[in-house]
Amino acid sequence: MKKCVHIVTTLELGGAQQNTLFTVRNLARFEGILITGREGIINSPQTQSRRIPFLIRKVNPFFDFLAFAEIFFLLRKIRPVIVHTHSSKAGILGRWAAYFSKVPVIIHTFHGFGFNDWQRPAARKFFIFLEKITAKISTHLFAVSIKNIEKAVRLGICERDKISLVHSGIDVRKWENHIGRKQAKGNFGIGENTPVCGMVACFKKQKNPLAFVEVARRLKRIFSEMKFILVGDGVLRPAVEKKIRQYRLGDSFILTGWRTDIEKIIPAFDVNVLTSLWEGLPRVILEAGVCLIPQVVSDVDGNSEIITDGVTGFLVKPWNIAGFVEKIKYLIENPGAARIFAHKLRKKITGDFEINNMVYLIEQKYATLLKSSRLANSLPAAGRMENVESENQNDTGQKGQK
Repeated sequence: MKKCVHIVTTLELGGAQQNTLFTVRNLARFEGILITGREGIINSPQTQSRRIPFLIRKVNPFFDFLAFAEIFFLLRKIRPVIVHTHSSKAGILGRWAAYFSKVPVIIHTFHGFGFNDWQRPAARKFFIFLEKITAKISTHLFAVSIKNIEKAVRLGICERDKISLVHSGIDVRKWENHIGRKQAKGNFGIGENTPVCGMVACFKKQKNPLAFVEVARRLKRIFSEMKFILVGDGVLRPAVEKKIRQYRLGDSFILTGWRTDIEKIIPAFDVNVLTSLWEGLPRVILEAGVCLIPQVVSDVDGNSEIITDGVTGFLVKPWNIAGFVEKIKYLIENPGAARIFAHKLRKKITGDFEINNMVYLIEQKYATLLKSSRLANSLPAAGRMENVESENQNDTGQKGQK
């Protein structure tokens, strides 16, 4: 069986990481192998994996060079036919290592971008430049949302025909068997009728957890008994804890840290919130949707491909604290409307965002790209296009004879 190597920077509890692991484990026509850094808490049992200690999220030229060298030598040893990278750091280092290792097919998935509108202009331009030159050595690119495709084309990272849409997915059947709201709240010592507002996210700038604390501060003035559950961890945890103390919300907040049993936590939410500044296509919106949790999320990138504002949930501009509060208040005070939103969203998710569908589409694309790569490599450079055109004409003639 031909080998397909996936490379991701960390195995933190994010959608990109979990979808990558699922893909590696469930490839039907390829032997999946995972290369990742030392950071992150997800285990990868039943997966062929290699940990590279120098592959870290933070930019460090010395470590980055060592990580590149280790990936290069690993690929020379493994000899895969496909390298598929995820996340910004692994995407740059992994694709160049694959290029110099002469891997036939090199793919990258944009689960969002490593640059954003909130960065310093010089840093943003540099990261866009890196993506542009690395796209040139990529056989093909995937994006998890149409908005990400539009951004890549608009910024000149790639041409439209070089990038395909592959939505992130979840195991719908697994999530449909979630525990009930009463039991989930009870696990946290919360009464069944106590309103709960929750968010699942890494505590980093992208997810903007400080905005969630600001929203909680204002909601507490309206619903004095409301509880808030924040699932996750990260570099902004000290700042989050400081804000909670400053606003005297300690008795109302539950910080769970990283959890691997999210399916036992999300059902406790009466409203799922996501305050991100930018996104790819967040898995947590899909998970909450299958659990029939009404949602208020930031109006960025792929969020709007899952949530239709005012139909399956609400979209609010980032940092619009008053807007978040208003929509959450509406859903708490109008449970009938909230249920209608939730049922419409679940119907959409079960049709468009099934994770086995995602893996099937990826493998279909692998087969097409491998076939194209073999055809291209088997012909002299000057005659490749002519030969393809000749084959197409022959095919047309044979069909006519039939």
